[in-house]
Amino acid sequence: MSAEVQQEEVSAESEALKSLRTFRKSKDLEDFYRFINENGLRREAHHALEFIHNKLEKPKKKTRVRKSKAKAKKLQ
Repeated sequence: MSAEVQQEEVSAESEALKSLRTFRKSKDLEDFYRFINENGLRREAHHALEFIHNKLEKPKKKTRVRKSKAKAKKLQ
């Protein structure tokens, strides 16, 4: 049973990779890049994509500092 689940996960990952590759080569994406280039919107596009990336990115876990390390920093 676990072998079937692993095989399904692998096939799902390979399909995701294929769709990502075809997305990169898609006509819509090429038109989007051309529009940005022709209208001088590189800076604005960069900010927009950076904003989207930050919203989709998983938040980083905050780590707690051990008491001994915190005391050592205070002493320095």
